[in-house]
Amino acid sequence: MSSTTARLSTSYRPRLRGEDRAQVAQDLAEGYEAGASIRAVADAADLSYGTARTLLLEAQVKLRGRGGAR
Repeated sequence: MSSTTARLSTSYRPRLRGEDRAQVAQDLAEGYEAGASIRAVADAADLSYGTARTLLLEAQVKLRGRGGAR
């Protein structure tokens, strides 16, 4: 392998920290509490499912059970 490795993605997003992270978490929480799924709010914010779920938990949102309506 060469000393330089190729990135899988050509774009790099810096980590969400501080006030920006809190604002994104609040935005996700509002969408989720309005009825959207974690995957839907993650896609809308261009985040992974795992990151969106972590941010929702940080925003102290009570997550719904899996599986939807029965």
